[in-house]
Amino acid sequence: MMFGNSIRTLKAVACAAAFLLAAGARAEPFAYITNQKANNLSIIDTATGSVVKTIPIGQSPAGVAASRDGSVVVVSNPDGKDITLLDGRSQSVLGHLPLGEGPLGLAVDAHGRRAYVADFYGHYLSVLDIATRLVIRKIPVGRYPSGVLVSPDGAKIYVANREDNSVSSIDAARLETDKTVQVGKHPFGLLLDAKAHRLYTANVEDNTVTVVDTRTMTPLKQVPVGERPYALASALGGKRVFVTDQLDNTLSVIDADKLETVGKVEVGEYPEGIAGHPDDRHVYVANWFNNTVSVVNAETLRVEKTIATGDGSRAFGEFIPLGIP
Repeated sequence: MMFGNSIRTLKAVACAAAFLLAAGARAEPFAYITNQKANNLSIIDTATGSVVKTIPIGQSPAGVAASRDGSVVVVSNPDGKDITLLDGRSQSVLGHLPLGEGPLGLAVDAHGRRAYVADFYGHYLSVLDIATRLVIRKIPVGRYPSGVLVSPDGAKIYVANREDNSVSSIDAARLETDKTVQVGKHPFGLLLDAKAHRLYTANVEDNTVTVVDTRTMTPLKQVPVGERPYALASALGGKRVFVTDQLDNTLSVIDADKLETVGKVEVGEYPEGIAGHPDDRHVYVANWFNNTVSVVNAETLRVEKTIATGDGSRAFGEFIPLGIP
């Protein structure tokens, strides 16, 4: 009897260990970095901090977005006028789809069912059913749409309209624009806080971030940051917001309670894309001119690691799966 109990105990321990190992593996997602000049994608294992695969992706890949569950990754190839679909589990290419005149910013819903792709030259948002690979709607938005976000619950889509200095709020059920709010000059990247109550826009031409109340779609404050702010991410429960300042080679750090810039972090040359890690303590920054990704500790405001990627690392979008909320 004691022997049998020991065997059962060992089996239980082994199963528990296997479960924890699998859970740990799922807790460390991949980061998908578009290398625009190399026409490829670097895939970083964030657990080891190393590039585990580099794959050809399309012509001048720029935008990239992963579903929160990690099942689907979509890449925009503006010069190729198409997008690339990837299986986020196997990191393999599923196919390429022609899509408009200049697909750029994009977002994927939490479970990888729909992709929302801004056409920079066509001034509309394509709604793509990923299972059928069919565009089910083209929604008119403002001029030269760039950044795109979908709320964690999938109810709202937000689009930055670069030339109109505005952001469109779209109802995801009706696939129609609800409201449009004026922000700073030439908004590009977008960020939602954890509750989706605040929207942040990086305004490239006036070196500010506009904070918008999403419940009323009204601006709350304009926060000065570094030169040519491009994209945003958050960490520490949303208490800190990070903005890539292209010409300063830095991140501006915004205190989300005070809505003030409280610090700077030096990263690589010409930082562009930025994404938070689900550990809520790190942000990853793609540095276009020196072909690297900086891993920044959000608490200490220090670069913990610099990872060599490919030529022209841009990674505009939510390039790390954050997990289902």
